[in-house]
Amino acid sequence: MGIHANTHLLAILSLLFSFSNSFSQKPVVIKASSKIADTKIGNELRKAAWNINPSIRPDVFDARVPAEGMPVTFLTDQDSIRFDVKPGSYYEFVILMNGKDSALTAVKGILDIPRARFSNDYKTSHSGKTFVEIPAMYELVNVAFALTETGKKDNGLIMKSTPYYADVMKWFEQYSNEPVIAALNKEIADLNNSHGYKMDAYAFDLNNGTIKPSAIYTRIGYSDENHLKSFIPGLQELATKSKFTDFYKAHEPYYNALITSYRDSIGVPEMQKWLVKNFPSTKYDSFKIIFSPLVSNNQSATWFDYDGFKEAQAHVNFPFPRKSSTSSVSKEGSLARDGTIVFTELNHAFINPESEKPEYAERIAKALSNISTWNNPEKPAKYYNDAYSSFNEYMNWALVSLRYIDYAPEKDQPTLITATENQMVNSRGFLKFAEFNQFLVKLYKNRKKGQVLADLYPEIVRWFEGNG
Repeated sequence: MGIHANTHLLAILSLLFSFSNSFSQKPVVIKASSKIADTKIGNELRKAAWNINPSIRPDVFDARVPAEGMPVTFLTDQDSIRFDVKPGSYYEFVILMNGKDSALTAVKGILDIPRARFSNDYKTSHSGKTFVEIPAMYELVNVAFALTETGKKDNGLIMKSTPYYADVMKWFEQYSNEPVIAALNKEIADLNNSHGYKMDAYAFDLNNGTIKPSAIYTRIGYSDENHLKSFIPGLQELATKSKFTDFYKAHEPYYNALITSYRDSIGVPEMQKWLVKNFPSTKYDSFKIIFSPLVSNNQSATWFDYDGFKEAQAHVNFPFPRKSSTSSVSKEGSLARDGTIVFTELNHAFINPESEKPEYAERIAKALSNISTWNNPEKPAKYYNDAYSSFNEYMNWALVSLRYIDYAPEKDQPTLITATENQMVNSRGFLKFAEFNQFLVKLYKNRKKGQVLADLYPEIVRWFEGNG
């Protein structure tokens, strides 16, 4: 017994010594002068994904990795550090800002649950196709948004100028005091948060009045958790009390008419062909356009790459006529303009991967490092507060002009392009957009035979480097 006890004691002492040794080691220090850092999990680089904050100690990065582990890298503007991370592992390091402020940072390994799983049946039925949808669960969440205090404000969240909105409020307004409505209102009071909740609704199905998790998706946005998961019981209660399924079925002819218009009238197939041609290194097996007649200025995009299948999704509004729309263009010009919103979301699935390429990423980060030169901090451009997202938004809307050149009647092009520039500079606050747009329009028109847009990226990045 004594021998066993001594062995046990030695093991405890050894373990304590090991812990003591571990805590006595100082964390590795890396340097930075910018508060924005990139992260890389495996080969997936996320530009400007980390805000360096010395006041949070430690500031923990939850790295989603597979069971076998994966390298995780932090890249500042001056330095980098890499860890081999497995679920459950934990590493601390220090980011020294401008040689004086130390930000204690940590990487915590968490088992990754894929955002989607594409079965062979799904791949067969979806490959090479485009789907346009108003799913029941998606519509339920947008109805809930419309009932919130935030949704009732004139803030661009909800499209209120249609007879459909009047139908929604007539049927559902009596349920505005449901607890789930107040709970959602707290989350979407910051309008930027509404994208995630709306998109994650697509990871649930509402069939025969019952909400169930999707067999395909766990979450739609890039967050590590489904934003909507904790709200499902409340949304189920809302759907049951309000007889939402009856409302949805009664309006299916209306939904189908909008879907048909979206699919057949505004040039979605041409958009896809144009993007595939101009970005030949980026390919998708399937596209989805997901929308609600209640969505106003709340657009987003996402894409998936799992199980040997790539899918791009655009979460958008319907292009209802607006008072501010340019009326002095032809019917063909109007249709080209009506496709703008869905085009600006579909094209993110192409321009974002292009700007992530190593030959451009560091140059873009440096060229737009002084973001106040490019974006007005008093206007919506302030939300694009890093080099990567700002560059992509400049490209995003400049591509609208290039599409007009290829698809809008020539007589309408000056009017449509000028309207785009005015919106981007004066309304949204992208200070140098008009200059860049004119540069890119000229560059595109004068490109060499056989050149596509991706071939022009060296000159595009050079323009940003020379105009910062």
